[in-house]
Amino acid sequence: MTGGAGAGKSVAAQMFAECGALVIDADSIAHELMEPGQEINAILRATFGEDIADSEGRIARPLLRQRVFTDPVARKTLEALLHPPIHEALRRRSEDAHPYALLVIPLLAEVGRPDFVNRVLVIDVDPKEQRQRLRARGLAPETIDDLLAIQASAEKRRALADDLIVNDDSPAELLMRVRALHERYLLRPIAG
Repeated sequence: MTGGAGAGKSVAAQMFAECGALVIDADSIAHELMEPGQEINAILRATFGEDIADSEGRIARPLLRQRVFTDPVARKTLEALLHPPIHEALRRRSEDAHPYALLVIPLLAEVGRPDFVNRVLVIDVDPKEQRQRLRARGLAPETIDDLLAIQASAEKRRALADDLIVNDDSPAELLMRVRALHERYLLRPIAG
């Protein structure tokens, strides 16, 4: 599952989990990889400077995000360091999932579809609604503009979609759409 910022991926993922799917979130794996003592933590500190970590070695994610947000080369470097081990963890954790695994990969359109992903579900939202949701999270308009500028377009994400949920309505409507897809996923093999 993928989608732009503010599309409702987290809410939809929780709904799929409540239906019984094994939900595995790439962002959660990234957090784990950045913990003190992890190899990626040391590599990030060596690559981006020790000042991105506190005295206990915890990566200051907002500081790292700020560094790579404004520097495309730094962003590509971060992606090259993080995405291979994230994809490996997603693959390993989803093996033998029952009834199926829903992998939440926010940057799927930006970094490419791993070969072990059978279907792509895109959660999409009207751009005006998306901006309202991001403002409600406390983001300034210029931050929203910057964030949306570095993300893949809705058209690019939709081009990847095997399944699409447009999340412009109420949470109850989203739940109905999630349940309908969950039932379809249970009835047939989830192959591309």
